[in-house]
Amino acid sequence: MKKTDGTELTIKQQRGSAKHQPVTIDAESGTCTPTPSKIKLNELEDVRREMASVYRQARGGRMDVSEAGRLAYILTGIGKLIEATEMKSDFNK
Repeated sequence: MKKTDGTELTIKQQRGSAKHQPVTIDAESGTCTPTPSKIKLNELEDVRREMASVYRQARGGRMDVSEAGRLAYILTGIGKLIEATEMKSDFNK
């Protein structure tokens, strides 16, 4: 992780600067990267948007295709659960 002046932060400094944010530490290089923020998946449109993002990342080579397949499978399941919940609430009305 670099400071604004281009110099490297030590691991101790990185941990201190990320005091309230979770970080992932790369075992090989020892660098800290912030944990990705939570993705909102409360509605079908959110799931559709995330699935499209995963597709674009895999298509562009920024994500392994097998990882994209696993994420798409999980997102499909989440979408089905949202649909079932919506159908149940419509039925109960």
